[in-house]
Amino acid sequence: MSHPDYGPADTDELSAVARLARLGFGLSRDLFDRYADLFGIGSIRVLRVPRTTGTTLAACAACWMMNQWFGGRPVPVQAIAMVAVDPALRGAGHGSVLMRALLQEGRDAGAALALLCPATLPFYRRLGFGRGGITCRWSAPPAAFTQSGTGAGGLWPADPLDAAPLAMLRRPLLTEQNGLPERTEALWTLALCPDGEPTDLYRNEDGYIAVTPPQDRRLGVADFCLPTARALKPAMALLAGFQAQVDRVTWRGGPDDPLALLGGDGVTLECREEWLIRPLHVGKALEARGYPSDLEELATLEIQDELIFDNCSPHHLQVASSGGIISKTAQVPDPPAKLGAVAFASLFTGHASARALWRAGMLHGEEKMIERLQRVFRGAPSWMPDRF
Repeated sequence: MSHPDYGPADTDELSAVARLARLGFGLSRDLFDRYADLFGIGSIRVLRVPRTTGTTLAACAACWMMNQWFGGRPVPVQAIAMVAVDPALRGAGHGSVLMRALLQEGRDAGAALALLCPATLPFYRRLGFGRGGITCRWSAPPAAFTQSGTGAGGLWPADPLDAAPLAMLRRPLLTEQNGLPERTEALWTLALCPDGEPTDLYRNEDGYIAVTPPQDRRLGVADFCLPTARALKPAMALLAGFQAQVDRVTWRGGPDDPLALLGGDGVTLECREEWLIRPLHVGKALEARGYPSDLEELATLEIQDELIFDNCSPHHLQVASSGGIISKTAQVPDPPAKLGAVAFASLFTGHASARALWRAGMLHGEEKMIERLQRVFRGAPSWMPDRF
């Protein structure tokens, strides 16, 4: 074999993949085995390169298909994780070869976008990934959640191993927010059993909150969905009840997180992380997402994509009744807006507005077209709590 070979990992290659994950991310073998069990060995991809004595594993990654919601509608995405290259073989382009093959596989499988949480930005930007949204890590003293006249009596213990009723509670949030994933069974397990052990889950008819046991005077909120006051107020009372055991409560949420908005003194944004999106099929992505219900608009985008040539044709997007279609015959009076795959990612998800991208020199066009795109892609901030 004279060229690198990309494909699914064989069972007898798992130890070599686990080694790359340990060198790349400090992942213990126990944790690697847990992830392999959750997502399945079939999710692991490897790049084998020729050696004088045979082949060796140069790089690895994991991938799976799921939906991510934008504008109130699900968009099929290829989620990517655990991208690692053997340190002894770095600098030879193996990571790029692996990712290009992985992205082509995702496109062929029907994904409109690729999604990942990066360890580094420059490598993925060269491959056409752009900032898609954020994950905020908040913290507060438990006393910050004290609300007069409220108690945690409106919640009851629930089974963290049964995510089906929680998915039903979470469903309305998917339609109202941008960027939330429609969790697979594996992602639900990671959310509700982050350390391998079930969390303590409390819920009512409106929402739920899952916490991990206090450790080092900190209480972790593993996951929550608190869309109404009937869910939010008793959940805050539950957190306030830990004042004797912990000094800080930590959780992941969005920029307008309800616990942060209602919390009192001491609420702190500890960390703001970004996740990345890459268009795999621009037309399919534009037709899959939702748009403002009160809008009828026609806009043209001309994408410059050095990796996926089919994305480069002009896309005439016709928006009406909350949906969008790509029209081959639409007559748009204004010249198209031109942008690269990196800028398209931020525009599509709502992470950056058309006007912000235009001011940054990442989106080019006449003011009328910029204003059209400003209206088309307006919506809630793009965020997700899941990390992988």
